[in-house]
Amino acid sequence: MTSYLVLASPGVREPDERSVVIADRFAFLGFIAPVIWLLFNRLWLEAFAAALVTVAASMLAGSAGQPALGLAIGLALQVITGLEGRNWRAASLQRRGWRLVDVVETDDSDTAFEIHAARAVRHDTSPVPASPRPSRPPLMPGRPRTGVAGSIGMVPVERK
Repeated sequence: MTSYLVLASPGVREPDERSVVIADRFAFLGFIAPVIWLLFNRLWLEAFAAALVTVAASMLAGSAGQPALGLAIGLALQVITGLEGRNWRAASLQRRGWRLVDVVETDDSDTAFEIHAARAVRHDTSPVPASPRPSRPPLMPGRPRTGVAGSIGMVPVERK
């Protein structure tokens, strides 16, 4: 089974046809053609960086006389894009205002959306809390944060 990330479009409370379902697995097409796959998924900065790395690897393999190094860099780019490409897409959508609303484990994306919609309808009958969560002060380097149960390095860890 595969885990699927369900992202709701900005400003939408319940699931609709605009929700995006992203499989959390290896992107084979991202491995085969990283730059094209990144452009197709609207990951412009990542595609630009991948194109620069591809050009540098080609130059190393060709005119610089380092074919093994050039091939290794190109293969590393392909593997990283294949492994992390879908996570980059989810992070890009979240930066644009989309919300991660559910993680569903199933066999295909259509079933994942149906399971998410059923969960959303079941949980939507509960009343909406009247007051939002209190805002927290930003993390400042060098100053310990009060009221945190623990931390891993500079990352606070809170359990709900």
